[in-house]
Amino acid sequence: MPSLPRKGSSVITQGAAKGVVPLRQDPAGRLTRLSRPLEEAILLLMKYVAHTTGREPCQEEMASVLTSYFTLGEITNQISYLRKKPPENAVETPGVRHASMRINMIKSDPVNCLARAGFFIRAMADAFAAIRRHAQGTLGVTPSDENIALSLRSSFILSELKNQIVHGRNQAHARR
Repeated sequence: MPSLPRKGSSVITQGAAKGVVPLRQDPAGRLTRLSRPLEEAILLLMKYVAHTTGREPCQEEMASVLTSYFTLGEITNQISYLRKKPPENAVETPGVRHASMRINMIKSDPVNCLARAGFFIRAMADAFAAIRRHAQGTLGVTPSDENIALSLRSSFILSELKNQIVHGRNQAHARR
């Protein structure tokens, strides 16, 4: 017979009195994985904002900024520009592998430890879905994850995202 939780336990419910212990709502169930290009672009954004402002953005800040109307327009414009621009390395040497990004999780800010491990909040995935929908509506073609990641890596977009994050922080600080 399964043991019942103690009266002070947070899982005690009507079902627990009958010997059925309900599953807890797992916060990890709200996490998602992004494609490798998008993950690397977000990690670059985190690093850039931390370097320029002294504080890394949390995932909520990044998701909010990525879904702003201004950002949707600018990322779509950047995707359009990158599609028209000829590729820099049209012919790559076979067998050449690009170096992956190294991230020190021990010395990093604990706010984004899940992002460094490749887990993002649902709002981040929703932000990229909004970018895809906006670009689809504007350009007529849904951009790939690689196209979105390339646009996020541009210095102009990184700078604009950082500026919006700083503006959001200043607004929150002014409300206090």
